Amino acid sequence: MKCWTLASNVNYDHAFNSNEWFILISIAIGYSLLFILPKRFPTTYTVLFLFIGMNSGMVLDHTISIPPFDFYDVNDSSKFEIYDFLSYIMYGPYGYFFFYLYDYLKPRRYRTMLYIISWSITAMVVEWVAYNLGVFHYKAGYKFIYSFPFYFYVQSITLALFILIMKKAPPNK
Repeated sequence: MKCWTLASNVNYDHAFNSNEWFILISIAIGYSLLFILPKRFPTTYTVLFLFIGMNSGMVLDHTISIPPFDFYDVNDSSKFEIYDFLSYIMYGPYGYFFFYLYDYLKPRRYRTMLYIISWSITAMVVEWVAYNLGVFHYKAGYKFIYSFPFYFYVQSITLALFILIMKKAPPNK
């Protein structure tokens, strides 16, 4: 029986440059907007939704970016580094705003599907920018377009979780 092993370390970059700046600027803008926009949820829900955003990004990354799939590396190296961790923190506001806007718009029926598709396209745009700035390095034949079904699936699951949370324990606004 053949088992997979971790690939040797690949270094893409040794400088502080566009990929680190992208992560830091995304964190700054995302969390600034979080404090600027009108409060929509109690603090405990806000923290929960930030963690859901961070964890969904982390689970997705660790599902397809490590062996046995190993479709891409994040940032400067195939090793886990501090900016890999910061990239997960960067995902928090995206998850929060996904819930925030859904709660604000309250789409129903087919509009919910359009909402998920539009956020999946938004995620693709953000990934394209991140890829071009060196945050992601595709390998093993992975192509940019392959990310869409992953985004669609993860956002569908997280939206179902949000709806369940709001039905079982609606916040006192």
